[in-house]
Amino acid sequence: MGFAVTTNSKEGNLCLTKEQLKSLFLKHDSNHDNHLSRKELRQAFDELGAFSARYRAARGLSHADADKDGQIDMVELDDLVNYAYKLGYTGQPQDSKHLK
Repeated sequence: MGFAVTTNSKEGNLCLTKEQLKSLFLKHDSNHDNHLSRKELRQAFDELGAFSARYRAARGLSHADADKDGQIDMVELDDLVNYAYKLGYTGQPQDSKHLK
């Protein structure tokens, strides 16, 4: 039985693979500096439908920020993706739409 992250969007529930989840995080690198700030992480977790995006961003940063510089770089991104993938709102709804 596999797991996938689901996100609530205007299109309904979407089932995300790890690669799609990574793309979602990268989409929120608003200044294109190849680092995800706490604010950018909060926006990404908000899009994922996290109950408390601010909390999830802080926890994700704590979990994946290996060099403790306060942001997620491209080396640390896989740890962030793995963290997000394992959150409590993972699962694969039977009627979910899949990102293409």
